Amino acid sequence: MLFIDESSGRSTLFEFADLPVAEPLRRWLAERVARRLTTRSTVKRLPSARSLVDTARHFAVVLSEHPVRQPEDVVGEHMLDFRRRYEHLKPRTMSGYVENLRGLLRDDERLSSDARAGLAAIRVRGMSRRDISNRGYTDTEWQEILTALRHDVRAARDRIHAARRLLVRYRSGELPTGSEDMTLGRLLDGFERTGQLPRKFDTNATPEVHRCGGLVKVAGMLCLSPDELAAFALLLISLTGQNYGTIAAWPAAHFRPDGGLTDEGLALVEACKPRRGPDREHMVIALEDLVTGGDPDQRWSRSPLRVYRMLLDLGDTARRLSNSQGLFVGRIAKKTVHTPSPWITTLTSQHVQRWAAARGFPTSTFAVPAGKPVVSVRRLRLTAIERRRRPVAHTATTMRDSYLMPQPAVQAESHAIVAAALDNEVSKARDHARVPVFTQSFVDLARRDPQSAATRAGMTIRQLAGLIEGSQDTVLASCQDHRASPYEPPGVACSASFLACLDCANARVLPHQLPIQLAAIDALEQLRPHLPPALWARRYAPRLDQLQDITTGFQPAEIDRAKAEITDEHRHRINDLLEGRWDVH
Repeated sequence: MLFIDESSGRSTLFEFADLPVAEPLRRWLAERVARRLTTRSTVKRLPSARSLVDTARHFAVVLSEHPVRQPEDVVGEHMLDFRRRYEHLKPRTMSGYVENLRGLLRDDERLSSDARAGLAAIRVRGMSRRDISNRGYTDTEWQEILTALRHDVRAARDRIHAARRLLVRYRSGELPTGSEDMTLGRLLDGFERTGQLPRKFDTNATPEVHRCGGLVKVAGMLCLSPDELAAFALLLISLTGQNYGTIAAWPAAHFRPDGGLTDEGLALVEACKPRRGPDREHMVIALEDLVTGGDPDQRWSRSPLRVYRMLLDLGDTARRLSNSQGLFVGRIAKKTVHTPSPWITTLTSQHVQRWAAARGFPTSTFAVPAGKPVVSVRRLRLTAIERRRRPVAHTATTMRDSYLMPQPAVQAESHAIVAAALDNEVSKARDHARVPVFTQSFVDLARRDPQSAATRAGMTIRQLAGLIEGSQDTVLASCQDHRASPYEPPGVACSASFLACLDCANARVLPHQLPIQLAAIDALEQLRPHLPPALWARRYAPRLDQLQDITTGFQPAEIDRAKAEITDEHRHRINDLLEGRWDVH
């Protein structure tokens, strides 16, 4: 099987003829790997392809220890054996094998249901590759990393701008003859034009180069270092939420819809994200400049467009001298046998690791609680997406399910929002369903001063008199106006069930109705064990809650006296109500 790395163009031939299993199994495993390495797959790099092949080889070793001849013979126990055989490896390595095996076999129709269940059941103790960086940074960790990034970017900007100003003064003849600035300006002038500094026959720097700091320092005055390029890449991740690999491959060319006539706007940059698949891997990224107001020296670090333009500007000399078209171009500290060119034109994960180590950030092995955080490009992207809450090179569903939902901070926030919404709905429902209670003191006031009581109750004196006399009683409450029902057209007498009176805005409760309401509470509680729970919850539980809420408007002595006044007539009327004899059919 021939595989060609999309980035480097290197080709590798993978052999499966030597797998220690029967021929049908060799062909099967080769086919499974081939399905993951097609031109339309998301596996574009040689290390990823080699990892899949290695997993297939390891699984073949496990199968060779069992009497398996066909893919259909594979069972769940073989999956568990695979897990047990390599459990001595580091959790991260073992997790990679498990994830690769799932990716190879997950959609294979030849696998038995037992094998699929076994494949889904294998777990890795401890943190898997995905778990290691599956949590965003806290605010403190986030600021600690960004502070270090901004410091390095700012230092690089100030150094290169200062060297350029010195170079302009040298070329305009402003520097004093024989001064150190004159010597340094002459060296910078030669380096800026040719990319070279004066050397002796033994390739060592000349004395004047040594006086100015040496080859590395003088060349670095006009070029970014690998650590500074890594800092720019990490800062852009935090501002855009894009993948590290995508950002590292950005070109220096871009398009400005405003024609570059203004300082604010956006730049469109062509990018590639192979994991999106061949139909969607090429995309255009909009780098916006939405930061306004505040200190101009602080705004740039929060603007993707300004950071991009700064990197474009600071890398101009190295880009021209190395004849590169990429955005991330700089100069390595020292040319060696393994690095024949002094120019760096490709960023890798190692550059991030070196930057983090040089700034005192630990690796995952040496990280301690409450200490400095581990610098992870994945965690930076997770945190950026969590803060932006907008999809970045993926769908809104992927952002919600894969990036936001697993985050503890988002989960806690979601729980609080849902709880508040539910509490609000419960409060609205209770307020809507709560029946106004006229206390005994209000009834006494209505008899002494009908006009004052009617005004307080928001009704006419005639309506209030009917309520007090009991002529407008229903079974469980009184009705302010039965011809203004929410269940019937205006002017038509209400035909709703008397149980529904408790939901009606016309309902009012008076002290003389408390005995029958208490009788209804007893009847509903006795009815509960004899009904299906779903039916009880839907039909009667809301009424019991409403009646119990009504009783809170009375004093304990009034409730005790009302319980003593419950008669058989009250109980008979409640039974008729619950059995539907009061309903209009």
